[in-house]
Amino acid sequence: MTVRIVGLDKAESDVILNYLYDVYEKNVDIQVRFKWTPGTSALWDNRITIHNASWDYGGRHPRHGTRVTSLAEVPYYDPNAPTRRQALGLLDDQEKSDLGVTE
Repeated sequence: MTVRIVGLDKAESDVILNYLYDVYEKNVDIQVRFKWTPGTSALWDNRITIHNASWDYGGRHPRHGTRVTSLAEVPYYDPNAPTRRQALGLLDDQEKSDLGVTE
C-alpha cells in the first residue's frame, strides 16, 4: 500500500492519499471498459476487483480467460471487517437486524 507521496510533507500527503483511498473504496461505479478484439489481452489485480464480463464483442471470435494469482503475498483475512454492503451503508432494515447493527 502507498504510504507517502514523495515531495509533499506528511500532512499534505495524508490528506491526498486518504481522499483517493476513500474515493476508490466507496465508489463501485469506477470501472474500466475493455473492448475485446482478436488477439487482445487484459490483466487486472483480482484481489480487490469485481469482474463482470460484457457481451460486447458479438460472439464472432472466441474469448478465453485465465486467472493468474501471485504467490508473493500471504492472504489477509480480518473476521471483524465490515461486509461490502456494510461499508457502503447499503444494509436494509432486515440485514441490520440480522447483524445486530444499531444506528
